[in-house]
Amino acid sequence: MALFALPFIATGIWAAWSITNSILDWQAMQGWQPVQATVTRGGVDDNWDGETTTYRAYADYSYSFNGQRYTAQRIGIEKMGGDNIGDYQQDWGARLAAAARSGASLTAYVDPADPVQAVLDRELRWGLVAFKAVFFLVFGGAGAAMLAGAVYSPKIRMPEGDVREQPWLANPHWQSAEILSNSKGSMYFATFFAFMWNGISAPLPFVIWHEFVEKKNPAAVIGLLFPLVGIGLAVWAVQRIREWKRFGHAPVTLDPFPAAIGGQAGGFIDINLPYDSAHTFFVTLSCIRSVYVRSGKNSSRRETVNWSADTVAYAEPGNSGTRLQFRFDVPAGLPPSDVRKSRDDYNLWRLSLRAALPGADIDRDYEIPAYPSTRKSHVPDRVVAAGAAEMARVAEREVRADIRLEGEDMFYPMGRHLLSSFIGILFGGFFAATGAFLAVAKGEWFGGAIFGGIGSLILLGCLYACGNSLRVKRDSLGSGIETTRCLFGIPVRRRYAAIDDIVALDRDSTSSTGSGGRQVKYYRVFARLRNGGEITLGESFQGEAAADAATIFVKQQLQLRL
Repeated sequence: MALFALPFIATGIWAAWSITNSILDWQAMQGWQPVQATVTRGGVDDNWDGETTTYRAYADYSYSFNGQRYTAQRIGIEKMGGDNIGDYQQDWGARLAAAARSGASLTAYVDPADPVQAVLDRELRWGLVAFKAVFFLVFGGAGAAMLAGAVYSPKIRMPEGDVREQPWLANPHWQSAEILSNSKGSMYFATFFAFMWNGISAPLPFVIWHEFVEKKNPAAVIGLLFPLVGIGLAVWAVQRIREWKRFGHAPVTLDPFPAAIGGQAGGFIDINLPYDSAHTFFVTLSCIRSVYVRSGKNSSRRETVNWSADTVAYAEPGNSGTRLQFRFDVPAGLPPSDVRKSRDDYNLWRLSLRAALPGADIDRDYEIPAYPSTRKSHVPDRVVAAGAAEMARVAEREVRADIRLEGEDMFYPMGRHLLSSFIGILFGGFFAATGAFLAVAKGEWFGGAIFGGIGSLILLGCLYACGNSLRVKRDSLGSGIETTRCLFGIPVRRRYAAIDDIVALDRDSTSSTGSGGRQVKYYRVFARLRNGGEITLGESFQGEAAADAATIFVKQQLQLRL
C-alpha cells in the first residue's frame, strides 16, 4: 500500500511545486518593464490524441530594451505545452496570428535584470491553477491517505478457534460479544469522499464564470450542481466527524452471542452521554441481502431487507454515561451472516442505533453475527415491555403529526416527501433540460429523447409526490367513507365506499428509501372491500410501528367496527 501510494504523492508534490512556481513568477513579473514587441510569427497548434483536443499558442516576437534588440517566444507565465483549459490558447493564438499578419505591435514585459527574459501575458491563469490544485488535492490527498492507512492501520490477529463449529470466528471482528460500529470508517470515508469530490469540482467555478459571464452561455450555470453537491458532502463529513468525536467507539455487547435466528437478539450499548430520561434512542435490527448488480459498463451494490424490527432502547445510568438495553424476538428461517463475503451476493445482519440529541446526533451501524439457534437473551422482560410501550407512544405521536384533523376529516397535506421530491425535481429537471438541449440545439434526437424522457418521468413523479394531498371523511349520513385526491389543491380523483362493504383494514409498503446503510419503508393504510377492491385511508407512514398505530387511529377516527 505504501509503495502504491508513492506515485500519487509524487503527482501531488509536482502539482504543488508547479503552482508555487507560477505564483512566484507572477509576483516577480509585476515588476517587469513594458516594451513594444513586433510579432513575426504567431498562431495556434491543435493536437488530437484520440479522446480530446489540446491547443498550444506559439509566437516569435522581437523587442528593444536599453538600445539592444532581443527575440523571444514565451507567451504566458506557464512554460508548459498545450492545454484545453478554457479558450486561453485559442484566443492568444488568434491574437498573435492577427498581429503577425498586420504588423501590429503588442506589449511585452521584460525582466530588467535579464532582458533576454520576456513575456506577453503576465497575468496568472486562475483556471489552470485550480486545475493543478485538483491534482494536488486528489492525487496528493489520496496518496497521503493510503500512506497513512498503511502506516497506522491496526494489526488484526486472525482467529485460532474452530470455525467449523463456530463459523463467526472466521471474522476477526467477531471474536467476542463486544462489537464495534462502522462509525470511524464512515467518518474517514465521508471525509475522503467529500475531499475528493470538492477537489475534482474545484475548477468548475472558474470555468462557469468564464462561460457564463464572458461567453454569455446561460447553460453553464448547470455546472453549479457539482459544487452544491460538494457543499452537501462537506456538511455530511462534518456531521460524521462531530458524531465520532462526541460518542467515540460505543461498542455493542451482544446477549446472546451470536444473535440467535429462531431465538433472541439482545444486549446493551454504553455511550458517552450523561443519562437523561428525555432522550429517546431507536434500535433497528435488520437481515439484509447485499447484491452486486451489473448493467452494461455500470455496476452498483444494492441492499434489500429480508426482515426488520424496531424498538426503543431502555435507557438507564451506565458506567460511561448511559446504558441502552434492547431485545428482539427473531423468527426462524432467516439466512445467517456470511462471514466471508463474496463479491456478488451475501447476507448480513445490521444493528442500527439512532437518536436526535442536542448537539451531534448519534447514528451508529453495527454488523453483527447471527446464526440459527434457540438461545434466549438475559435482557429482562421489563426492558422489552418498556421499549415496546415507548415505541407505541412515539409511533402514535408521529401519526398524529402526520394526519391533520380538520373537524371530523383526516387530511394528508402536500409536501409529505418534500426533501426527496425537491432533490428529484432538480435531477429530473436537469435531465429533461439536457434532453431538450441535445434535441433542439444539437439535433441529436435519439439521445435527447432518452435523457428528456427519463428526466420528464422523474420530474413528473416527484412533482406528484410533493404536490398531492388526500382528504378522508365519513359522508353526511355516516353510512360511507369519501376520499378526495388533490394535486396542488385541484381535485383529481374521488372514491366512495359504504361502511357495510368494508371487511377489514390492512396496510402495505408503498416505497422505501435508503440512507446511511438503513432502509426506511413507507406504508399506507387501506380498507379491503367486499367486492375485492381497496380504498386508501392513510399514507406516508414511516415504519411498521407507525403503520400499526395509524391503523388503530384511522379505525377509531372513522368509527369502524371491524
